[in-house]
Amino acid sequence: METSVESPRELVERMFRELPARDADAFVELLAPDAVFEIPFVIPGMPTRLVGREEIRAHLAQRWSGGITAIEVHGIYPQVYETADPEVVFVENEVDMTVPGAERARVRTSVNVVRVRDGKVTLFRDYMDTARFARLAEN
Repeated sequence: METSVESPRELVERMFRELPARDADAFVELLAPDAVFEIPFVIPGMPTRLVGREEIRAHLAQRWSGGITAIEVHGIYPQVYETADPEVVFVENEVDMTVPGAERARVRTSVNVVRVRDGKVTLFRDYMDTARFARLAEN
């Protein structure tokens, strides 16, 4: 019997299609048990490195239930780039969103480096403009 395994690109595209739901459980189901989530450019009080599904789940659930929930996400539009390493893809994200008190806009929010091995994400490095999102969440 032949089984179909998603390519790293397909897995990452699915991951980003599902992100607007802000479902931490669904997100971590795509991760390896010992996955690493890195956020190199953080605001004070934010972790730069999370290891393992449970730590990542707890962080995302907290982040997605905070002030950022006031931001309405209509869609996420990733541009996925494959690399010479078949396990690694780069992603540029644009988010179609409405921030309270502002007009709906499509904004480039981050660049990600994602490593996929054996059908699961082992590394998710999020080069996100965290200061911008902190300001948006305060409004």
